[in-house]
Amino acid sequence: MANYKPKTMVVPSSEANSGLPFTQKISTNTWGMFLLKGTALSPSGAAMKSGAVQVWESTRLTTDPADHTTFTDATGRYGVTCRAKTQLRIKFFGA
Repeated sequence: MANYKPKTMVVPSSEANSGLPFTQKISTNTWGMFLLKGTALSPSGAAMKSGAVQVWESTRLTTDPADHTTFTDATGRYGVTCRAKTQLRIKFFGA
């Protein structure tokens, strides 16, 4: 089954009380994606629970906003869907 990435549509302005319906067609592009999943571990091997995991696609600087953000569970596990066939940079933030 193919995966689909939504295309962004811009509505120049809208009026909440106009009473008129607004119709806008939207579409998608096919794209390859995969599930990145893992466990955040400290240098001693302990699970890093309840922290944030951020993922940058390609070789962008990690000072730029992350492409994906997720969180670890009580056992340090995380999962996030990313674009396939691209380099990733992953950082963990937590205590």
